[in-house]
Amino acid sequence: MPFVHQPESMPGIPAATITTPINNTRVGDSVLVKGTAQNIGEKQYYLWLVLFDYNANRHYPYHGPVVVSSDGQWEMTTFFGSNGRYDITALASDQKANGMLLEYQAASESSGDYPGLPAIPSGCVMLASVTVLRT
Repeated sequence: MPFVHQPESMPGIPAATITTPINNTRVGDSVLVKGTAQNIGEKQYYLWLVLFDYNANRHYPYHGPVVVSSDGQWEMTTFFGSNGRYDITALASDQKANGMLLEYQAASESSGDYPGLPAIPSGCVMLASVTVLRT
């Protein structure tokens, strides 16, 4: 069952869903990920997509932070390096964690090497996650 954190009764707390793809979907080398988000932005929380590759046992932050439209919708195409099982996770990061994710992204783009992270930085909260199988 997919994980979804939706604290509708808690104003100001970040929340998100992943509406596409659905849990346990088979995907190709890329997939358009869509969802909704609340209480993201205004330099308090940032939305990031992170792929967890079960084969590599690593987390791969994906071209973030994600832009959330004024109606709370967002979408981003993600690409998978190899066949296998992946979690696609929407995270809310605080400013410090956002800086760490941006530094990882900049260093990876500069070197052309994307080693992934052994763990999600502290200051991140998992908001939604689905598992997909890249075939």
